[in-house]
Formats: sequence, structure tokens, C-alpha cells
Amino acid sequence: MNIKAMRNIHLYLGCFFAPLLMLFLITGCWQTFDLHQASKEAGGYKPPEIIKSFSQVHMNQRWTSNNMRPEPSVIFRYLIILMSLGLLVTTVLGIVMAFKYTRPWRVWAFLFLGVFIPFFLLWMARGFK
Repeated sequence: MNIKAMRNIHLYLGCFFAPLLMLFLITGCWQTFDLHQASKEAGGYKPPEIIKSFSQVHMNQRWTSNNMRPEPSVIFRYLIILMSLGLLVTTVLGIVMAFKYTRPWRVWAFLFLGVFIPFFLLWMARGFK
């Protein structure tokens, strides 16, 4: 595959899936800190409805509002699979293009750091609560 074709595939897949990826990134961030769940303490934190609704899209592939809880959307789940495959393809193409446009040792160094640092942080957190 030539570089122009790779760039075009990378560009168009990225543009198509960018809004959905941003939704999952944002909702994933607030779920990391449990901002989508109410506090169990009396008078504690209660998340806004919009946060709870978008979290349902992320976690259960359904839009909820005003105590309405529809079944999960099977078609939306297939779109998420396509989004995941699109992200995988664009990521691989981005790495291939990085090797073509810069010094390979830099690409290898950042790929190594991208694997090492998350595992190191998880390993360091084992003793902390």
C-alpha cells in the first residue's frame, strides 16, 4: 500500500470515528473517577442526568432519560465493533507512517515507553490504597 493511500485511510477513518471516540474518551474519564454514580453517603454527590445518560451509552449501549431504560442497542454494539477496528487500523497506519517519516529509534522508544509506563504505574500502585 502506498503512503498516500495509507494517509487517506487514516484520515477518513479518523474523521468518521472521531465523534464517537471522543464520547467514549470523555465518558470513560468520568467513569474512572466514578462521577457517573451517586455517593452512598446521605446528602452526598449526585451526578447530573446527562452524565448518567451518556455513561449508559458507554456501558450498556442505550440512551436513558427520565427513568426510561430501553434495551441495549444491538446495532450500536456493531458500530462500536467497527469503531474499535477503525481505531486499530488507524493506529497501525499511524505507527507505520511514523516509521516512514522519522527516525525508527524514536518510534521504538516511544512505543516502549507507551507500554512500560502504564504497567509501571499499575505495578507501583499495588501497595497503595
